[in-house]
Amino acid sequence: MVRQLNPKARDAAQRRVNKITVGVIAASIAGTLGIGAGIAVATPPPKHNNKTDYGQKSKGKPASTPTKNGSTPSNDKPESSSGDEQTTSGGS
Repeated sequence: MVRQLNPKARDAAQRRVNKITVGVIAASIAGTLGIGAGIAVATPPPKHNNKTDYGQKSKGKPASTPTKNGSTPSNDKPESSSGDEQTTSGGS
């Protein structure tokens, strides 16, 4: 059976719970800001000309050399127009 508290005691308990809750929230925010500040201090400043790995690897390499007719070389076989190719797309 639950015992009812005196209204004064109930209000005092509620104030204590509110103070504890506000304290925990304030400590969490302060900790988060402190961790963020620590990370900001510990990380080096960004480089002036910061490039991604992809940009560094691909710079200076041409995509492909054009052939005499202006198209890029390809190892693909030309498609036939007879319509007898084997497909895996599930069509009829």
